[in-house]
Amino acid sequence: MSGSEARRDFPFEGVVLVADMLENIKADLETHLRRDLEKTPAHVLADMTAAIRSLGLAVHHYEEPAALATAAPKHRADVVLSVYGGQSSRNRMALVPAICEAFGLRFIGPDAYGRVICQDKEISKRLARDAGLASPSYLLIRDEFDLEALQSFPMPFVVKPVLEGSSIGIGPDSLVRSIDHGIVIARRLLREFHAPVMAESFVAGREVNVSLIETPSRIEFRVTEAYVPDTPDYFDTHLFDAQEKLRRGSPIRNRVLSQSTLSNEERDALLRLPGLVGGIGYGRIDGKVAEGRFHFLEITPDAWLGKTGSFASGFLQTGWSYEDIMQAILLSRRA
Repeated sequence: MSGSEARRDFPFEGVVLVADMLENIKADLETHLRRDLEKTPAHVLADMTAAIRSLGLAVHHYEEPAALATAAPKHRADVVLSVYGGQSSRNRMALVPAICEAFGLRFIGPDAYGRVICQDKEISKRLARDAGLASPSYLLIRDEFDLEALQSFPMPFVVKPVLEGSSIGIGPDSLVRSIDHGIVIARRLLREFHAPVMAESFVAGREVNVSLIETPSRIEFRVTEAYVPDTPDYFDTHLFDAQEKLRRGSPIRNRVLSQSTLSNEERDALLRLPGLVGGIGYGRIDGKVAEGRFHFLEITPDAWLGKTGSFASGFLQTGWSYEDIMQAILLSRRA
């Protein structure tokens, strides 16, 4: 073993993966308006399945929460790991943990309430500030009547849906430098997503992620940076949007940063935040580092588990194997 604790017996017989599948897509100017970007590509599901089986555990896969509910009596001896993305329901991320609680199944990650408040960017920002983190100022736009308030909101700012993840709704035009443009984008997102929109002050700085796993004995965490080689100030003027994340041949890379990139106070706050949510099992906290200070953007409990993603790469680049990562995640189960 090069990474987590030595292989061990698990207190469950198998793993139930709840994962809806993502079809191949091509990044274009409208990619960010797709509602299926939180689904799982086939190669990622294959990697997860192979890693879990290498740990000596059976794997059961369901694509929908309803299928899990139907099969629940068969999985009393298993643990549920959900990477379900869903599409249009604002409650979609809470469905699997709610089913698990209703049927008495063991599961990994936050409970239904914790998953909802992580999905809500406004609530999670308030919790991050309570934990002691800085976070950009914002304006919540609930409907057309709130658009006028953008007239007095300082530029530049980013317009994003409040209840989406995986950069859904965040595209090349989401970084706003004129009021008229901001109103057009906010109105479009209100219409497309039928949910509140947030205008958030843009922080020019480094794109930094904190990936963590709540193991039984401690919180393992890694600090990584999305960067463009030879262009260190790229994210001073650009967003890491959905189009860029999916573009083939993107110049953006991931690298591990020293934990000293964050102050002691920031590290303490980042490690406190999962507890304020009620526990997340594993996940990623995204932010920007500007003038030596971390600025919280969002928290994602069920971070994308692809080997090339920022969550896995932080551990892979520090000596863990992919199997080590999956083992640590499985041992982070809630109950």
